Parts: sequence; structure tokens; C-alpha cells
Amino acid sequence: MEQTKQQNKGLRRFLWILPLLGLLALALAVWVVSERYTSQFLPGTKVLGVDCGNRTVEQAAEELSRTVQSTEVSLGDASGIEIGRFPLSAFLPEERMKPLAQDAFARQRAGAKWYDWFMEEDRSFRDRPMAGLTDDDVSDVLEELRFAGEGRVAPQSAYVEITDTGYRVVDAVPGNLFNVAVCARALGETLRGVDDLSDGIPAVILDGVAVQPAATAESESIRRLTDELDEYLDQTVTLDFENGNTCTLTSEQIRSVSDISLAGHMAICRPDREKIRALVEELVNDYASDGVFAKFLHASETRPYVYYRVGDTGWILDREELTDRIAAALDSREGGVFTPKYDCTWYWKAYYKGYRVGDTYIEISLDNQYMWCYLDGKLLLETPVVTGDMAKRNDTRRGCFKIYYKKADTILRGPTWNDHVDYWMAFDGQIGLHDSSWRDEYGEDIYLSDGSHGCVNTPLDAMKTIYETYHNGDFVIVY
Repeated sequence: MEQTKQQNKGLRRFLWILPLLGLLALALAVWVVSERYTSQFLPGTKVLGVDCGNRTVEQAAEELSRTVQSTEVSLGDASGIEIGRFPLSAFLPEERMKPLAQDAFARQRAGAKWYDWFMEEDRSFRDRPMAGLTDDDVSDVLEELRFAGEGRVAPQSAYVEITDTGYRVVDAVPGNLFNVAVCARALGETLRGVDDLSDGIPAVILDGVAVQPAATAESESIRRLTDELDEYLDQTVTLDFENGNTCTLTSEQIRSVSDISLAGHMAICRPDREKIRALVEELVNDYASDGVFAKFLHASETRPYVYYRVGDTGWILDREELTDRIAAALDSREGGVFTPKYDCTWYWKAYYKGYRVGDTYIEISLDNQYMWCYLDGKLLLETPVVTGDMAKRNDTRRGCFKIYYKKADTILRGPTWNDHVDYWMAFDGQIGLHDSSWRDEYGEDIYLSDGSHGCVNTPLDAMKTIYETYHNGDFVIVY
């Protein structure tokens, strides 16, 4: 019995000791944890907006450094030009991080209680680490970073350049210059007020700080200049040579015959007569070549003139007059359609002065080896022919002639020929129209090597109709 009482008494003592031991263990744990936060920031502590909780001063400084290294300061012009993105570390160096962390930790420790580690509170320590930054400091950084490598590049305005084919607009070059003083003052004011890095640094956008070109390709001054050049170069100057050929001068041709220069924002465009004269010579060769073209009046309203080539011994197109007209048209900026003038006096003096081609005539194209016969203004017939043999220098003469003799069933005699023809119509000495039973083909290029002695060889059926229709005095135009 006595033994049982002793055991119960010991048990009661042990039960009293257990809670005490638990309290001691808990106190020890609280002390250990509290002691830990004598060298670390309390949970949830933010320094300049950066989470430094549960970090030592050194670790917090490293976290601050990483945040600063990854943060950029953006500077731009309100026009949309970005002046640059500068690393925050250029204004807030790494060696400033540990003092910032130490100061924040000291401030936390000064007011901390041993139980603060398990209390949820606002533990944010703000400072203005760049409060001592001067505008000159910011200016030095901006200049060093902005102009590193390429140096200072001044903007270049857009301009118009005269080329061999007209002109071209050379666009502006933006450059990299800006108003450093204004930017440094505005950026310095922003940086000196920064006390939180959690959301980065707001961009600094200013009006009119980027040095921009005085003119761009879209500027009014450039547009006015190009409009003036276009007005001159895009004129429509058309030449109607009245031989079936027309020519409209291109912008490149107008440029080639003009003296074009720029004086400030003005275009000076003047036609050069000597250059125009040289171009006229080229145009004549291209559009009115192969000799001289003469013009005869025609009775038909739909065909007022007949043009034909009368020889290769000169030009009847008045080049000087055409040169003057082109120059005047370009100078007036009005363009126009012009018909070159032809001087036929040398031909009229010799033949057919005052003659007028009526509605009935025969027209022969040597180049096309083709003949058209008109009666009372209407096409009676058309047919391929063979004219004088060019290889043997028996060319059919070009000109405006009249039928002066005709005979059926006759013999044509010459130095080397004695040929019977059913129909013969002379119009130029011993040269005339006749059938040629010895031929099976007509037209194309037969005349170049197997042509006639100068006469116009014509298929029999066509020749019969011509003989019966046309009479002495009717015109034969050969060109």
C-alpha cells in the first residue's frame, strides 16, 4: 500500500514536469527563430519595393542589384522618336546596394520586437537612393551612352536630286542628336523621386527634344518642288508627222533636252534649243526617214492629203521650225500636238507645180510592194506588185506622175528584153504599168533581187481593170 502511494506521488510530479518541459522547448524554439531574424530581414519585408524577406543584408543587396540591372530608363520625344533606353545601373551603381540594404535592416531592427517574425505587418522601407543625383551627372551619362560607338550624327534633311532620267527624292536621315540639357533636367527630376523599383521607372516623354531634319520626303517644301518638276517633265508634247507616224516625248526625253537645276526650294527648268535640235534629228530619222515626203491636196474630205516620198536627196521637214515649237511648248508648260512643216518648193519648181490630186489616182508603195487604185474617192482594187530590181540598180523612181500613154497587146523592147504584154500604161518615160505573164508571184521582197527593169509588174486580172478604168492624165503616185 505504502509503495503504491509513493508511485502515485512520483507520477503526479512527472505530470507537472511535462508541461514545464514543453514550455521550455517552446521558449527555446521562439528564441532560436527570433535570434535568426537578428541577421535576416523579417518575412515580407520590401526594400524599395523589392522583396528582401528572409534574406541577409548581403542577399538583399544582391537582389536589389539584380533588380537595378534589369531595369531600364526610357527617354523619348513626343513625336514618336525614341532617344534611348538607358540601364538604371548607370545612375544607381552596384556599390550603393549594400548600404541601402544595411540602412533598411538597421531601421527594421531598431523598432523590431522578438515576436515580429510571426506578425503580418507592412514592412516596406522606402528611400530615394538617387536623391543626390545632379542634372550634370545625368547629362554625362546620357551623352556617354547615347553617343557611344557611332558618335554624334547630325540629321540630314530630305532633298531632291536631279538625275539623267528626271529626279529622285532622297529621304531624310534622322541622326541621333537631342537636347541633352532639357532631357537631363527632366530625367534627373524623375530619378531623384524614385523610391520603389517594383514597377520599373516610368518613361520620360518630352516635346521637341529630338533634333529632327528640317525637311522629310513628305514635307510641303519637297512636295511643292516635285510638283513643279512633274509639271515640266510630264508635259504631253506629241508630234504628228502626217505620214502615219506620231511620237510623244517621254519624261526622259524632256529631261535630256532641258537644263534643270534647283535653287533652294525652286526648280529652274529651261529647254535647251541645241539639245532639242539634236533630238529632232533623231526623231526625223526614226519617224520620217527614207527620204523626202511631199504633200498633195486630195479632194476627199476623209483623206485631205496624199503623202509620198520623192527621193533621198535631202529633207523637206523643217527642223528649225519644229525645234522652235518644241522649245516654246516646253517653256510654256502647256505641251500640245504639233505637225511638222514640210518644204516642198524644190520639188514643185521642177514638176507639177499647182497640180491637185483628185479622187481618181493610183498609189504604189515601193517598201510594201503594193498598189491601191482609187476611183472617185473609193478603193477600186488593190494588189501586190513587183517593181524595179534593186540588186541591179533598176529602182522604180519615186514621185508623182501622170499616165501619158496606154496601149493594149503590144511588145516592150529593150537592150536585153523583148516581151509581149496585154496592157501597157506609161507614166515616167519608158517606165509604166503592165502585166507580166512570166511571173507567178508578186509582192514581198521579190524586187530586191528579181525585180523588173523599172516598170511596175502587175497581175493580169488587175492590170486589165486598171487599163479599162484609168486614162491619160490620171495620177500615179510612187513612194
